[in-house]
Amino acid sequence: MAHRKEDAGKETSWVARVIGFTGGGRWLIYLSMVLSALSSLCSFVPFIAVYLVVADVVAIYPDFAALDAARMAGFGWMAIAGVVGNIGLYLAALLCAHSAAFDAEYNLKLQMAEHLARIPLGRLEALGSGRVGKVMDESVGAIEGFLAHSLPDTVAAFTAPAAIAVLLFVFDWRFGLAAVACVVAAFGVEAAGFSNKAVTEKMRRHLVNQEHMTNATVEYVRGMPVVKTFGQTAESFGRLSAAVRAYTDLALDVALFWQSLMPAFTAIINNAYLFILPVGIILGTGLAGSDFRAFALDFIFYLLFVPSIAGALNKMMYISEDSMIIGAQLARIDELLGIDPLPAPRPEAVRAPERFGVELDCVSFEYGSGGEEGEGSGALALDRVSLAVPEGTTLAIVGPPGAGKSTVASLVARFWDVDAGAVRIGGVDVRDMDPDDLMGCVSMVFQGVHLFRTSMFENIRMARPDATREEVVEAARAAQADGFIRALPQGYDTVYGSAGVHLSGGEAQRVSIARAILADRPIVVLDEATAFSDPENEHLIQRAFERLMAGKTVIMIAHRLSTVVGADQIAVIDGGRVVERGRHGELLAAGGAYARMWKRYTQALSWGIGSDVKSEGLDAPCVSADKEVV
Repeated sequence: MAHRKEDAGKETSWVARVIGFTGGGRWLIYLSMVLSALSSLCSFVPFIAVYLVVADVVAIYPDFAALDAARMAGFGWMAIAGVVGNIGLYLAALLCAHSAAFDAEYNLKLQMAEHLARIPLGRLEALGSGRVGKVMDESVGAIEGFLAHSLPDTVAAFTAPAAIAVLLFVFDWRFGLAAVACVVAAFGVEAAGFSNKAVTEKMRRHLVNQEHMTNATVEYVRGMPVVKTFGQTAESFGRLSAAVRAYTDLALDVALFWQSLMPAFTAIINNAYLFILPVGIILGTGLAGSDFRAFALDFIFYLLFVPSIAGALNKMMYISEDSMIIGAQLARIDELLGIDPLPAPRPEAVRAPERFGVELDCVSFEYGSGGEEGEGSGALALDRVSLAVPEGTTLAIVGPPGAGKSTVASLVARFWDVDAGAVRIGGVDVRDMDPDDLMGCVSMVFQGVHLFRTSMFENIRMARPDATREEVVEAARAAQADGFIRALPQGYDTVYGSAGVHLSGGEAQRVSIARAILADRPIVVLDEATAFSDPENEHLIQRAFERLMAGKTVIMIAHRLSTVVGADQIAVIDGGRVVERGRHGELLAAGGAYARMWKRYTQALSWGIGSDVKSEGLDAPCVSADKEVV
């Protein structure tokens, strides 16, 4: 399974894993590797041509008139053919590699998106949008870049030394040994750096710090109105400040490592001729005649050829750097794919409900500490909660902040699995339902609304992609959204987020309700959907809710008690337990927790706007600070 890539990584090399992301396009990667190797071999053809030219010149020196022009021209064409072959084959290799790399990027992003859709929503929220976005973009992008560029270069980089080794020892083994000494010295410097486990760990922590800084930056930008309101600065935003400092400190360490390692490696490789000159001087001393000519020919060849070692081995240096980076990026991808999804029911155990009442049967649930599974915080979000919502009725859930109200909504939609007890729809445990069937039963309207950068029409239609334009418009009309959408520059075709096109919170909420109306699912969960709306918007949203809730099984989480007065039953949750349950009038008469909440609520209204509660656009009975119901 996708989330077990970490285990697969223990059985196969990271290179094989990266190639495996290409799926059916891996043959293009193998073809690009062959073409790159041939390209590397072609790069040495011009050196051989130059050697042959020098050999002919030295052989007839000083009688240049005897030089065979046709033969010289042939060597020239040989050099040109080598250059053309080198460039042409390399471009073909890149073309194949890029095609496979794009497939790999698509496959990997699709795999990650599908996996993210299966993991508990709470775990996804704990990761943070900045971190997920960084893995999806930067880490996957690094995989694509490696396949498209680094892998063909890797093959060329390892082919070149093999060819170089042959050529170095063909003409004079003593010069060959001098050149090898240069290579050994350079790689000794490189090995000393890359074998340092502390450096590898710093690279890993460097990527983690980048993710933390991205998350903190996103959070800071989203909280900018609050920061500006109170005249604060980025320095006062502790998490961002700490993340930037941690990133900066480690980035300096990593940068200083490369700054010291790279110049040492390149200085040795780029001056390889310094290893050749002393050998040449020693060997050339005392030679004369034909012996000197043969020696001079070899010496000239090595002086011309040895600098090419720098290009080949510099590639290997960068490939070593890439391997460290790709290893760290794979670890980030594995960490994301390693989050266990919610268990899927066995095919033979899958059941679909025929009715759509909702039941929580002695449900207990605890959020993991820090979002990590298996690390309980010790406090139950829900403790043996039992609730029943008959089909076609409305249950309102109220209570103080942190009481566990939204947890009920999350468990009904199976964003989490219960620790004990069961959540059932029509008598069927949600854990025994196909996830698509479950989502086909439940519409969610959250307090926070996300609109995509596409037309308003498409923003609504994503609830049911096969919906016609007339159905979308009818849903928007039922959600009290048709008027303001038509007032936009291009009406329903206006792209949300384009220049000057933005919606208020209440307007965005009505678009969300239009989605739910268009989806027309039998169960509706409203999670404090009017929490931040102004009185006018709340009035319109309540009218939209009337259409959305008609004939549906509804679970409504609310903190504005005026919105729950007409519910078929109201459950008061406090400390993860149901402390009261009944209708509005019954609970007021009982004088318990709900009655106290109602009194505080009405007192707050009369403090804010006087005793006329209806001025807020509410359908509840008029209340005052002294009387519970007027």
